Amino acid sequence: MMYAIRDAKIRRITEVNGAPCAEVEVYPAVEGESALLAYLTPSSPLGGYELVKIVRSNASTDVDWFDNSMHDAFVDATDEAFENDVQSTAEEDRDAFKQQLLSTGQLYEQLNHRLSEGPQYF
Repeated sequence: MMYAIRDAKIRRITEVNGAPCAEVEVYPAVEGESALLAYLTPSSPLGGYELVKIVRSNASTDVDWFDNSMHDAFVDATDEAFENDVQSTAEEDRDAFKQQLLSTGQLYEQLNHRLSEGPQYF
């Protein structure tokens, strides 16, 4: 999957499997594509991040002006986003997306700052 990123912003810090995790809203460069929520957790080596999952947001900000994740506006798209194809493996696609995401704007610096605050943030 090639997904051109226009912008990315940390929505909140949460937990996934007991580890601190940044929920990042990813805005597509292509008009009409849905926004994604990417979940990144710190990994080793220090300064590294693991892409835990991707959720496709089909929520309309006109209707869902509040975050309503109780219906199917948020669909886990991790598996369908990264599939083996002729050009690359799912793992390579996932890594390429993660690198593109981390190089968007000030996201990497913001992740380092927000996630270094540690558990007292929760």
